[in-house]
Amino acid sequence: MISRTPRRASAVLLGVLLALCFSLVSVSTVEAQTSPATAVRMSTLTDINEYLSAGQMREARQGLDALKGHRGTNPDILYLEARYEFFDGDYKKALEILDQAIANAGFGDNLPQHWSMLRELVASTGEVTKDYVKYTSPKGYFEIFVPPGKDRVLVPFAGEALDRAYDEIGEELGFRPPTPIRLEIYPQTSVLAKVSSLSEEEIRTSGTIALCKYNRLMVTSPRALLRGYGWVDTVVHEYVHYVISAKTRNRVPIWMHEGLAKYLERRWRGPDAHRLAPSSEGLLKKRLKKNDLITFEQMHPSMAKLPSQEDAAVAFAEVFTVMEYLQQEVGADAFEKLLDAVNEGLDARQAFAQTIGKPFPTFEREWKAYLKTRQVPDLPDEDGYEEKLVFKDEKKSESEANQIEIPRAREYMQLGELMQARDRCKAALVEYDKAAHLLGDKNPMLQTRRAQCLLTDERAAEALAMLEPVHKTYPDYVQIWIQMGSAALMLKQYDKALEYLREAARINPFDPAVHGQLAEAYSKLGDETSAEEYRKFEKLVR
Repeated sequence: MISRTPRRASAVLLGVLLALCFSLVSVSTVEAQTSPATAVRMSTLTDINEYLSAGQMREARQGLDALKGHRGTNPDILYLEARYEFFDGDYKKALEILDQAIANAGFGDNLPQHWSMLRELVASTGEVTKDYVKYTSPKGYFEIFVPPGKDRVLVPFAGEALDRAYDEIGEELGFRPPTPIRLEIYPQTSVLAKVSSLSEEEIRTSGTIALCKYNRLMVTSPRALLRGYGWVDTVVHEYVHYVISAKTRNRVPIWMHEGLAKYLERRWRGPDAHRLAPSSEGLLKKRLKKNDLITFEQMHPSMAKLPSQEDAAVAFAEVFTVMEYLQQEVGADAFEKLLDAVNEGLDARQAFAQTIGKPFPTFEREWKAYLKTRQVPDLPDEDGYEEKLVFKDEKKSESEANQIEIPRAREYMQLGELMQARDRCKAALVEYDKAAHLLGDKNPMLQTRRAQCLLTDERAAEALAMLEPVHKTYPDYVQIWIQMGSAALMLKQYDKALEYLREAARINPFDPAVHGQLAEAYSKLGDETSAEEYRKFEKLVR
C-alpha cells in the first residue's frame, strides 16, 4: 500500500486554507508618522481608525462627524474620511478625498507607506469593480456585487445562505451587525490579489481564496477552479469573522477567531450541521496518537506561519474541536458568553475560564481527554483520490485517473473511461469494477463514473446507493451531487433531486446540467416560476 500521510495532509489543507481569512484587519493605520498639519489629538484619530478596522462604521462616522469643525484641509482627518468611504464601498469618492489629503499633507516625496498602500488599494478596487452589478439578498441583509455575466448564478445561493446565517449566527453569538453588509465576488484569483494585500502567488500557494477585510466579504468565484469548491460555506465562514470582529472590536486571537468561524460556517444549514472534514478528522486522530498536537502559543500570530502544512491543518482541526467541546460543556449560549467575556476586557484564556467555570489549564487538559473519546468516521486507507484546489489555468493532465498511483487501478480506470466514451457502458463497468477491487468503494472519481454507467442503463436505485456513502467522505466532489440528482430525477424523487442539485450548485454552479436538472425538478413539483429561472441560468452558463 502507498503511504497516505502526505495525501491526507493535502486534503486537510484544502479545507483549512479555504477557510483562512486574515480577518483580523491589518490594513494601514494612522501611525506615529502623521502629516505636518496634524492638529487633532491622536487618541481621537486612533479610535476612529480602530472603529473602521473592526467594521464599526456607525461609531467611526460619529467620530468623524464630531471632528467636522477641525476637518477643513486637515490631511489626517481627510485620510480617515477616505478610509471610511473605502470601507463603505464608495471607491470613487474615497480616491478623490485621499488625493486631496495627499495634496494637503506636504509630504513631498516622502509619502508614508501606509498612505501609498491605501491609495493603490482604493484605486485598484475601484477599477476592478466599476462595472459590477449590485443585487440584494432576499431579506435585505446583504448587498452582493458580481461582475456582469455568468457570476449572476451565484447570487441566489449566496443570498439564501447569508440571510440564514445572519439570523442563526446572530442567535449563536448574540450580535447582529448593522446592515446591509457588502459581499464582492471576483472571477479570478488575480482579481482577488488586486483588491487585497495578498499576491496571486500567496493566494494560490496558501489556497486563501476568500477574505474578510475592509468591512466586506471578498470571495473568489468557483468558476476560477476546475471542479469548483465549497464556496457557499466559505462565504458564511467569512461572515462569521465579520461578526466576531464587529462584536469584539478585533480583540479575539486568531485561534479563537478561526475556531468559531470553522465551527459555525455551516450553522446556516441548521443547529446540528457542524462538521469537520473526514480528512481533518483522520489527521487529528493520527497526531493525537503521537501526542504531537499544536499548542495555542504556537498558533500565534497566525496559523499560516506554522512550520508545515500538516501543522496548520492540525491546528485548524484542534480549534474546531475546542469550540465543539466548549459548546457541549456550557450549552447553546457558550459562544455568546465567550465573546461577552472578551468584551469585558478579559484575554482569551480568562474568557474561556469564565465561560466554562474552571481554570484554563483544567479546560485544556479535559479538552485533550475529550479528543480521545470523539467518534471519528472510518476513512479509506488508500483510495487513490487527492483533494485539492485545481485552478482552471493550471497545467493539468487529460484525465483525473492519472493521479491514481496504483498502476493496475489506473489502467482499469483509463480503459473504463475509453469504453464509456464509446458508449460501451457494460464493458466500462467491468473495468471500473476491477479498479474498485483495488481502490475500494470510496474513490469519488471511480464511483461517479460507475454511477454514470448505471444511470445510462437506467439502474438509478443502484447508482444512488453507490454514491450515498461517497459524499460523506468527499462532500466537495461536485459530480457526486450531480449524479445523485440525476438518479433521484429518474426515480421521480423530485424533492431529493432538488436537495442534491442545490448542493452541487453550492460547489460549482457553472455546469449547465445542474440548472437544467433543477429546472426539471421544480417543473415536476409544479413550481414553474423557479423552473423558468433555472432554465435562464442554464443558458447563461453554457
